[in-house]
Amino acid sequence: MRYEDRQTYRRRKIGDALKKFREDLGLTQGAAGRLLDRSQASLSAYENGHRAIRPRDLKYILDMYEITDELVRKRLLSLAAQGRQDGWWHDFYERLEPGVVDFAALEADASHIRIFQPLLVHGLLQDEAYARAVITGSGSALRSPRDIETEVSFRLRRQCLHDQENPPRISVVLGEAALRQLTGGREVVRGQLLKLLGMADLPHVSLQVLSFSAESHPGGDGAFTILGVGPDALLEVVTVHSLTRSWYVDEPSDVDHYCETFDRLREIALSESDSRKLIERLLSEL
Repeated sequence: MRYEDRQTYRRRKIGDALKKFREDLGLTQGAAGRLLDRSQASLSAYENGHRAIRPRDLKYILDMYEITDELVRKRLLSLAAQGRQDGWWHDFYERLEPGVVDFAALEADASHIRIFQPLLVHGLLQDEAYARAVITGSGSALRSPRDIETEVSFRLRRQCLHDQENPPRISVVLGEAALRQLTGGREVVRGQLLKLLGMADLPHVSLQVLSFSAESHPGGDGAFTILGVGPDALLEVVTVHSLTRSWYVDEPSDVDHYCETFDRLREIALSESDSRKLIERLLSEL
């Protein structure tokens, strides 16, 4: 499938909104096409998320549908503008699963990222040896060494957001298990802990550890990431990953629940300074 025809989160989000607006007006696709002077096929492609839409075309449709809510308009127009931008991730569309690349594209456009990862160091904080150990250990036995190296390269390329002039604010809560697991062996873990100390020094990164001493916490359902997408985080979306797929959660009430959960995890976790002390102590024990 050509990149131009791929469904992405942005395209699906815009398409779902356009379909709802049309149906709320009681219009069939054919009637809406006549109203907008668009073919039914092109309108269907927009609604199904198979075609990117230019911001000016989206603005015209929103005007014709009489959508006046400024926040709704800003969110959709921001998604349309971002969805047409080229990025480093385009080089990987033919080599990796589309959903993996789509997530990286959203991550790259985020202005605020909140991460809870109880069992592994998150990809945005991994060093090369640790990333290779994680990818090799979690992947299918059918993958070739070349496939593994592609995934390692992709994971490290995601970290280019740290070098942006205005990098996103990144708040991370790692489980203590992520630090103690000897992923790849002692030397690999030693290198990864040193990497974490360096990442914690970055002004846009806040790193905390949820220690084993916490008697209870609300993160029992596992890892999640909250992305504030766009320059003003106009859209917040939660991503939850499994071995075979990723889910996007963007209903406001559900997103609020994840945000409250993350805030509670930060309250329970060690402070940034105590987290650093724990990492240094674990490093001295290796």
